[in-house]
Amino acid sequence: MQTNTRRRSSSSSVKKDIFFVFAAILAGFLITMLVLLFFSFILTKIDAPDKVVKLLSTVALGAGTYFGGYICSKRKHNKGLYRGALCGFIMFCAIVIFGAIFADTVLSFSATSKLVLTLVCGAIGGIVGANSKFKRY
Repeated sequence: MQTNTRRRSSSSSVKKDIFFVFAAILAGFLITMLVLLFFSFILTKIDAPDKVVKLLSTVALGAGTYFGGYICSKRKHNKGLYRGALCGFIMFCAIVIFGAIFADTVLSFSATSKLVLTLVCGAIGGIVGANSKFKRY
């Protein structure tokens, strides 16, 4: 009977891990939207060329992915690189899917650079989150 309890606990652990990954991804998208909102407020006050707008949207995506990876690996304190990169990859896939549906965009060179950006920022956030000090309340 011990094997059944072990399977249940590992199954429950996997479900919790999946839940925390998706919660971190949602938090990453929320942070991305907040940074985009802040940048859009700034851009209403100044006249900026298209290159600056694209740069600021890329910075917002990088910040959101970083914090998504950070939040994902902060909970478990292990496998930070893997968890962060996973969050970055899932966020990239969601952006590509939503971009294809709503904006009729196709994959291009910028998609490849955004994939690298989300993987690197998510991995760095995951490493920082896994290595951050753990406070017990």
